[in-house]
Amino acid sequence: MIIVSVQRDRDGCIKGFSVSGHANYEERGRDIVCAGVSAIVQTAILGLQEFLGIDLAGSQREGLVVCSLPPLAPVLRGQADAILETMLLGLTAIASSYAGYVQVEDPKEV
Repeated sequence: MIIVSVQRDRDGCIKGFSVSGHANYEERGRDIVCAGVSAIVQTAILGLQEFLGIDLAGSQREGLVVCSLPPLAPVLRGQADAILETMLLGLTAIASSYAGYVQVEDPKEV
């Protein structure tokens, strides 16, 4: 199962996230659930780094992505929030359709 874990600051803004595991929906190279999750997460990271120019902390390896944001100025924070909350919408939609394969842990939803 893929576990998406979101960390939020006291204002409710996403300050970091991790994505771990494998969906095992299908064999490697044919797993549409893993491909969907990976595409959404990688696009969000690219948006934060390349479009907004944010220097992210974290790591990536097989089956694990960890990402933390530095403190941001208010305007940049708003732009980062738009990317991250959109990422979360996409991942939540996949988790809803493939509940046995993806789980999203978001303290905002608790």
